[in-house]
Amino acid sequence: MKHIKLLSIIILMAGLTACEKDILYDDIAPEPLLVVNGLQHVGEPARLCVEKSSFVIHAERDFRVKDVRADLYVNGVFKESLQVRDSLIMETYGIWSEDPDSILTEERLRCAFNYCEGTYLLCEGDELRFEVSSSEFDKVAVVETKMPYAPNVISFDTVRIVENGDGYGEKNIYFSLKIDDPAGKDYYNLRPLDGLEGFISNDPVFSDFMDIVHVDDLFGQEDYYGRGSYNLFNDSYFDGTQYSVSMRVNFYADNYPEPFTVEVSRVDENFYRYKKSLNLYQENDDEILGLFTEPIQVYSNVKNGVGVVGAQSRPVTMTIDLTEN
Repeated sequence: MKHIKLLSIIILMAGLTACEKDILYDDIAPEPLLVVNGLQHVGEPARLCVEKSSFVIHAERDFRVKDVRADLYVNGVFKESLQVRDSLIMETYGIWSEDPDSILTEERLRCAFNYCEGTYLLCEGDELRFEVSSSEFDKVAVVETKMPYAPNVISFDTVRIVENGDGYGEKNIYFSLKIDDPAGKDYYNLRPLDGLEGFISNDPVFSDFMDIVHVDDLFGQEDYYGRGSYNLFNDSYFDGTQYSVSMRVNFYADNYPEPFTVEVSRVDENFYRYKKSLNLYQENDDEILGLFTEPIQVYSNVKNGVGVVGAQSRPVTMTIDLTEN
């Protein structure tokens, strides 16, 4: 009886082995897409990064495409063809290089791409259209955006300074940034500069970018920890009215030798939607929280291609000297 069972198992395993089939990744890899990215700034020339997409398994580093042409139209009229050159990004320092061949030997180099830059200085209210082509792709990639106007910031004030009572001398310093918002959909960016970098806020305007780091946070309101260059919010709570955005910082000293400085600017809807979808995508990548969410498609506004081209206004700089409080 035991021999019959053993023979049955051997036959079953042989049958399963016979059903095996090698699947080559190259057979299922999607065709490359033309990728166009760039954040345009008022008062600066247009800049684009142009490259081609790559199947994730391939782990390529050279994303350059041949015979790139990038044309800029402003308010429906052709303005210029951007100058195109090859560029590299150094992984360690984020430095651009113009030595594309070194990518084959220098391990610190992360990737190669086509870099495009114009000469016309972009103005508030300019309606932009980029048409990007390459001999490697049949269709022309088209992307449109509009340069935002600078925000109308009324004031930036210290609201109060509160002792934490933890015995270590920590204080919470509360600030209020008052904005006069025009009618219509607007998107803002708050960037801390020198002095006390970063901030904490539970203001509802930041709810689209609240970081959910624990399962428990799914059932409560998590603070937003503002860091880096992009702390975005929209005017859903104050469209067409004045609004005071609240934030706070922590400090472990009796005096405050440095000012607290922030830049306030407007961004276009394209960049806001891209950053929002990217934030959701990164949250979904969490080992635990990802089990409860559906896949997120990162936003793109490039026709006949993929990527995002957004726009940002001139920043308004606001500073508070904390030594006077």
